[in-house]
Amino acid sequence: MALKVVHNSSTNPYFNVALDSWLVREAPPADDYVMLWQNRPAVIIGRYQNTHEEVNLDYAEAHDVAIVRRMSGGGAVYHDLGNLNFSLVVATENRPFNDYQSFTRPVIEALARYGVKAELTGRNDVTLDGQKFSGNAQYRTSTRLLHHGTILFDVDLEAVPKVLTVRQDKIQSKGIKSVRSRVTNIRPYLPKAVTFDDFRAALLDAIGEHNGGLAGELTLTAERIARVETLVAERFGQWDWNFGQSPPFNYRGRERFAKGDVEVLVEVAGGRIQAITIYGDFLGDHDIEPLTDALNGVEYSRAALLKALDPLPIERFLGGITRDEFLKVLLDMEPIEGAQNKV
Repeated sequence: MALKVVHNSSTNPYFNVALDSWLVREAPPADDYVMLWQNRPAVIIGRYQNTHEEVNLDYAEAHDVAIVRRMSGGGAVYHDLGNLNFSLVVATENRPFNDYQSFTRPVIEALARYGVKAELTGRNDVTLDGQKFSGNAQYRTSTRLLHHGTILFDVDLEAVPKVLTVRQDKIQSKGIKSVRSRVTNIRPYLPKAVTFDDFRAALLDAIGEHNGGLAGELTLTAERIARVETLVAERFGQWDWNFGQSPPFNYRGRERFAKGDVEVLVEVAGGRIQAITIYGDFLGDHDIEPLTDALNGVEYSRAALLKALDPLPIERFLGGITRDEFLKVLLDMEPIEGAQNKV
C-alpha cells in the first residue's frame, strides 16, 4: 500500500513523540503513513527503561535537554536538530513485528545513492565502518505497526556521552539498559554538496520506493493537532510518564565533605522514594528519623526533593553538611570517565 506523507515541522519532542502515538493509534486506518521529523535537544527513553539510570539529569537540566519516554522499547537515544527521525505506520497484516531489515533498507539505499556503504548489524542498528548512526525500534497495536528510527546526520556527538552516561556503579535496576556503541554522523561520509534537506528528500524517495510509492498527504488539521496536544498534556509531557514509569531501582550515593561522610541507600519505585537510609560519620545534633520520614514517598526529582528538604534544618541533622551537599549525595549522576558514546 502506498504511503501518505505526514509533514511535521514541529521540533517539540513531547509533541513529536505524542504524534507518533497518535499515528499508530488514532490516524485514519485506511492508509499507511510516513513522517520525517526533527527534535530540539532531547533524550528519548525506551518504554521499559529507568530514566534515572539512562540520563545525566544534572546535564539535561543545565542544557535544557528534554526527556521523553516513547511507546516502543529499546534504548535511550539523543536527538538534536542534526538528527533526522523517520516514522512509518503500516497495517500489521502487511509487516511482521521485528522486521528491521525491510524498514531500514531505504536508509541503506539512500546512502548508497551517494556512494556510501551502510549495513544493518545486530538486530536494529545501521552502521558505517562499524560505527552506529541509526537506531530503530517498533511498537504495535492489534492492527497497526509503528517503526521509527534515528539517523545521525550532523548531531553534536560531544553531548551524547555527557547526557547519556550516569554513574552505573550507583544504581542497581530492573530496567532495560542501553547498550553503549561507537557512534558517528553520516555527514562526513557524504559529498560536501549534500545538505540535510538533500538527504531528507533522498530518504523519503527511497522509503516510497520500498513501500508502494507515496500517495498524497495526511493533513495535520487544527483538530488533529489539538488531539496530539491533549496526549502531551495527559501523558507524554507528564512526569508520571517520563519518570514515574521507570522500573524499581536501588540507588547508593556516598560523598566525603569537610564536615563528614554521608552515604544514602534509596529504594525507588513508580518514580518515588519507597525507603531511604542515611549513614555517615557526621556529627548531627538531631535524630535522623524526621529527615528520612520527610523523604519517604517523595518524587525522585531535584525539584520535589528541594521542596521536601526546604523546611528542614538539614545542617543540624547532618552536622553542618548543607542542603546542596546532601542533594549531591542523593542525586549525584556524574558521567564515568572514559565512557563510550551510546545512541
